[in-house]
Amino acid sequence: MAPKLAIAAAVGAAAFTVSNQIAAAKTQQAAYNFNAAIADRNAKVKEQDLEVFRRSHDLKMRRFTRDFRKLNDATLMAYSSRGIAMEGTPLLVAMENAAEFEEEKAILNFNAKVKEQSIQESAVNERLRGSLQRLYGKAAMKSGYAQAGATLLQAGARIGSA
Repeated sequence: MAPKLAIAAAVGAAAFTVSNQIAAAKTQQAAYNFNAAIADRNAKVKEQDLEVFRRSHDLKMRRFTRDFRKLNDATLMAYSSRGIAMEGTPLLVAMENAAEFEEEKAILNFNAKVKEQSIQESAVNERLRGSLQRLYGKAAMKSGYAQAGATLLQAGARIGSA
């Protein structure tokens, strides 16, 4: 009777351990999937940030262009109202202002592109982090099932030698 009791205890212990190993693996996978969902959400937020930044930059550039035109028109009117022809120094001043405007616009656009790339890269990194978390979850499940399988084999070996 004692060997039957030992066998029953070994089977019960193995079943309990296997059940816990699988439950732990499922819990780990759920945690990794949760982290992946957060990373996916963060990536979407970054993409929204990028769109907001692009629109904001576009508005800023329109305002900058409008302000330059107003300044340029006011300068031209001031010269005209004083009877100064747009040649020589006034023309050089207008050309220098236009060149500075174009240079400043190019700098603003360059800086905006750098910022856009940074935001895009951040979104890509979040997506990669999410993919990695899902991969970890799958690995946790495989590991849990492998441990459960090993536990069953060990229990079988113990029962067989009893």
